[in-house]
Amino acid sequence: MDFTANKDSDYKALEKITSGLDISILVNNVGLSHDIPQTFVDTPDQAVKDIITVNDIGTLRVTKLVTPGMIQRKRGLILTMASFGGVVPTPLLATYSGSKAFLQQWGVALGAELAPHGILVQVVQSHLVTSNMSKIRRSSLLVPSAKSFVKATLSKIGRAGGSQGVPFTMTPWWSHSAFLFGIASTVGVWSGYVLNTNKTMHENIRKRALKKAEREGKKSQ
Repeated sequence: MDFTANKDSDYKALEKITSGLDISILVNNVGLSHDIPQTFVDTPDQAVKDIITVNDIGTLRVTKLVTPGMIQRKRGLILTMASFGGVVPTPLLATYSGSKAFLQQWGVALGAELAPHGILVQVVQSHLVTSNMSKIRRSSLLVPSAKSFVKATLSKIGRAGGSQGVPFTMTPWWSHSAFLFGIASTVGVWSGYVLNTNKTMHENIRKRALKKAEREGKKSQ
């Protein structure tokens, strides 16, 4: 399913497929980011639309489609992938950062609404993980493999550890948890220092990406 299309017909087909199924777990993992870091003003309109449509609209529509059955059965688990980009404002990834901040707030509010129905909602906070989106292939201390991250997440279902006390939220990977705790407890996620550091980091990532594209362009000539 192409979530950028946001077709009513696709969601109606999904509703037909899932109707009557005992869906116990929903993992909201669909996501889209910028190809490379760039300022909001220079971000193509289509990219802005696609990021919001996939990360937010797609997640909301699928959740609203599946949740009524969970309420009826009085049980269920909803995991929604968030991002440090939604906790720490991220210049040059402004639209992505905002889309993930939305999921964080929506997920916590949804958790409070569905808890009386026996449904557990957890927003899964994550820094970088090896994936097509991050474009990182090798795992490290701060960047777990996808398999390791999933294992850590599943082992902490029902716990809010590493999320600085935010309800219905968890930061399952230990180094991500320590990193977020350090930022939140020492300088604060909204401090000018963190904001400028984040901005400089993504400016450097953009420079490297542009240089790589230039090299590959020369090779193809």
